[in-house]
Amino acid sequence: MKKNLLQISALAASVTIALTGCGGGTDEGFDPNFSADAPLEISMPMLTAEMTEESGEQTIDLVAGVTVDGEPAQGNIVISDLQFTTSPLYRTPQAPSIGQPNQTISPFTVDGRNLVVDTDLFADRLSTCDTSDNFGSTPGSEPDGLLDNPPSVTYTIDFAIDNGFNLQPGEVLPRRTLELTVNAIFDDVESVTAEPIRVSLGKEGSLFATVLPQKACDQRLSYSVADESIATIDENGNITTLAIGETTVTVTSLSNPELSTTVALEVFSEFTLNLTNKDIDENGLTTDIKTTPSCVSAGLYVEPQPASGETLTGEYTYEWASSNEIDFPLAETIHYGEDGLGRFSAGDINNVGSRFEASVSYLSGDTGSFPSDEVESKSSTVIVEKNLMCDPGTSAHPAGFNTDFNLDGEGAPWKPDGLVTAVDDSLSGKALEVTMTNVNNGFTRILQQVFNKQRNWHSSTYGLGGASVGKTYKFAMWVKLQEVPETEVQLRHIVLPFAYQDGPTGPGFDRRLEAAGIFTSTLRPTTEWQLVEFVDDATGSQEWSVPENWTVVTDVFIFYEFLGFPVGAKVLIDEYSSVEVQ
Repeated sequence: MKKNLLQISALAASVTIALTGCGGGTDEGFDPNFSADAPLEISMPMLTAEMTEESGEQTIDLVAGVTVDGEPAQGNIVISDLQFTTSPLYRTPQAPSIGQPNQTISPFTVDGRNLVVDTDLFADRLSTCDTSDNFGSTPGSEPDGLLDNPPSVTYTIDFAIDNGFNLQPGEVLPRRTLELTVNAIFDDVESVTAEPIRVSLGKEGSLFATVLPQKACDQRLSYSVADESIATIDENGNITTLAIGETTVTVTSLSNPELSTTVALEVFSEFTLNLTNKDIDENGLTTDIKTTPSCVSAGLYVEPQPASGETLTGEYTYEWASSNEIDFPLAETIHYGEDGLGRFSAGDINNVGSRFEASVSYLSGDTGSFPSDEVESKSSTVIVEKNLMCDPGTSAHPAGFNTDFNLDGEGAPWKPDGLVTAVDDSLSGKALEVTMTNVNNGFTRILQQVFNKQRNWHSSTYGLGGASVGKTYKFAMWVKLQEVPETEVQLRHIVLPFAYQDGPTGPGFDRRLEAAGIFTSTLRPTTEWQLVEFVDDATGSQEWSVPENWTVVTDVFIFYEFLGFPVGAKVLIDEYSSVEVQ
């Protein structure tokens, strides 16, 4: 790629943070012919240069303006000891090294007397419109209130220059400073992309569409349907179906109306099966993936959807299958009347990262006017994630953790309200049977009350103050009712800190509920095992992040609260999971 020599002028600068720099010419070894009769004369100690991202390799002459005996410095000159600082605080982009695992390549290299800057490496790290702050200026650091991808960054680079002149004892090499500013370019929309969509009549759909590149500053789009007797679409891409048929949707960039794309839209009416607990992506759209924790059962829910204008009647049965019956066998097929669940073995911690296809087919049940032999099977890719309950690490306390990781009655006793017993009716090992007492304002609460931060795993994970704040988790467990309830019943999962910023002092858990993560799930009225994937009451998401006010090291307690059950009712809980979301 062509290298462009930049004009350099004098300017002062301020600096803020050190950055790992490049190597200098002294790495090349001793040269017996490296010498000079006169010293370098630097009349202009401060240089400046300015460039834009994505402009290729730019070359800066670090010796421009330096003289020897009044003449421009020539010959063998070594640049060394480069010291980098940035304003604002900034994480310099790195390119992966080819053939060197775990190594990266800096955008800065020294070539003789020149500094070469690969501005293409800044393409994803500078922006004129990105306002995100998801991380700090050093790897692994927390958000710092500064833009991750600022509109410009200024480097102050201090370096030594050596022409081989013999220095006297105590003298040091002359130094110079370069103030280099790299500016973002305005990211125009280059294209529009969208996915074809099928929507069942009577249902609403959401068209996935976006502009490219993803960092384009103006993300606004307009939508139009060719045949609005079939469906309409609003300014957010939400589709309302009106009649069965096929048409198209055109999506256009508002910043550049010449850029658009057209995709197919089909409105259909048929009896279908839906897998209802597949993962949701960052755009709120259902994916074809189901992530599941290791060391516990994987569960996929299926429900039938009738053709437009028809209703479901009676019970339905389904057949489940695994693409890998050796490592991920089908453990159980469960029917709930209309809905169903396939329970698979996910294996132990060694299966993390592995995947298999779970599929379900219709077996029986009323399909209305739709031919039962034409009902399509559905499938999902199941990916195993690390469950912290089966890989909790090592306690700093010599006696180890006092936590019931497997819900089998191990560790500290469960209290204070429910009668808790370890029983053999379980999915693996033992399960906890909770008998309701409802002494706590009409509901039953159980917890392991371990006031020892080293022995309480939850404290040593969620309660480390700033080291825990911002980390994100999701929780699930398997539940079995011993009797079909007459009214709605719920299971509430609570992650509660005993100390937090501006929190109360003294005893009392309820006084601290304001800072807790609370997840309430309505249970199915069935005596079969059911998978409960907890959803944060505050956000409606399965993902929960340690709050910003958990800034102090604290004891953390996990509660299970059972609501709506009569006194004496029994509930089994088993195979709890906690997964850190990366």
